Amino acid sequence: MNSILTFLTSAMKAKGPHEYAGPCPLCGGATNDGFIVWPDRPRGGAFLCRKCGASGDGIAFLMQRDGMSYAEACAALEIEPKRTTASSFPARRVHARPRPVHLAQVAPVPPAPAVLPCKEWMASAAAFVDSCQRDLETSPEALLAVCGRFLTPYTAVQCGIGWNPADRYVLRESWGLPVIEMADGGKRDKLLLPRGLVIATRREAGTVAITIRSPSDRPESRPKYWQAKGSSNMPFIAGHAGLPVVLVESALDAALLWQESFGKLAAVAFMGSTKPADADTDQFIKQAPLLLAAPDRDDAGEKAWARWSATYPHAHFAPVLHGKDLTEQHAAAHAWPLDYSIPTTGEWLTAVLSAIPTKMGHTDPMSYENTQPHYCTTSGAREAA
Repeated sequence: MNSILTFLTSAMKAKGPHEYAGPCPLCGGATNDGFIVWPDRPRGGAFLCRKCGASGDGIAFLMQRDGMSYAEACAALEIEPKRTTASSFPARRVHARPRPVHLAQVAPVPPAPAVLPCKEWMASAAAFVDSCQRDLETSPEALLAVCGRFLTPYTAVQCGIGWNPADRYVLRESWGLPVIEMADGGKRDKLLLPRGLVIATRREAGTVAITIRSPSDRPESRPKYWQAKGSSNMPFIAGHAGLPVVLVESALDAALLWQESFGKLAAVAFMGSTKPADADTDQFIKQAPLLLAAPDRDDAGEKAWARWSATYPHAHFAPVLHGKDLTEQHAAAHAWPLDYSIPTTGEWLTAVLSAIPTKMGHTDPMSYENTQPHYCTTSGAREAA
């Protein structure tokens, strides 16, 4: 079996027993070691460019560099192609399952009022996110945190995701928050921004919420997800208005969907199973030409589906086939030894979309135009695509 290294020049130098580095053949690169290759990974190896953010397996490399088709890339790497059409998966995998019969019918959930943070908070939050994105391409810890979620640095920047390398204590007043008077006469004048993966929720007004996913070595008393004080409760959005929309619970799942659809789908993450949408997000969802729902595979996910289907009765249930959520399914699809019955996110999307009749007249369910404003921008404002 061939690997990425088979198709690269001698400019690639060994950095360890399983890692090589050299100039990027895709963007040219500004350094001679910014393009990293791990040839022993499945599917012809894996690569990452720290400059342009390109990443993927050997198949993706040959498709991007040489313009090969999927089948041609597999043949060059001597890999048996994975099936990617809807017929590749059993019907039960792509058709909506009945709603859980043991759940009581839920009334539609009206939009919640959108309460934006003050201007000082949004300005400080935007500066914080910017600082957490500066080293995404150079910090090994940041790269591991982002790529460990199967996201590229480019996706992270576009979707407001960064890495905070250490706990930060900032003055509450600098974020427009009042100092808290303690019962013992003391004052709490600091705001904790813990170490972890930073997730910004952004709207036209700016950054409206900060959620931090703490790593596994966090203090026992600290929750996995930490929302910065003063954050709005608005859902996270990845993608443009006017595109097909997928409802999920996790912002990281939403970013993965946006990435793996090449920006042809939008995703709304409610950041939990019980949170309602605000009026703007509600309209964003209702105006979608196609609406899918992919809740987590647990009790909370069943309750989320009950709420979503009551509020958006035109939503198509798109069950995750393996693991708890889309990211776990994606990870399982790439785990060694490979299990070809588990689809990647791209394969899952192709199967689900192909199984749903479209009223839009498109022969390709992924052919919607990107002509509407984008919520996931580096500035946090809507921008024309």
